[in-house]
Amino acid sequence: MANKINVKLIMELKAAGLSQNTIVRTRHISKASVSDVLHIAYEKQISYEDIRDKPDNEVYRLFYPDKFAVETMFKEPDYAYVHNELKKVGVTLKL
Repeated sequence: MANKINVKLIMELKAAGLSQNTIVRTRHISKASVSDVLHIAYEKQISYEDIRDKPDNEVYRLFYPDKFAVETMFKEPDYAYVHNELKKVGVTLKL
């Protein structure tokens, strides 16, 4: 998984008056990431004062709600069926 964007830091630096290019050069963050964060902040009308006291994970979830969704790769097993199968004579846990 790729590193998470430090949204709070980008917003703090922008509120301090730094340009996008300065943030990119000084913090070694991609220009697309900085632009994306500032665009989302503009669309959702979020300022640094709104997120200053919030934890980083909550701020990231505010900006990127879809990226925080948990994806399950496997279907949950039917434990009742497995339990009944294991009750049968001759069935063991060994493969």
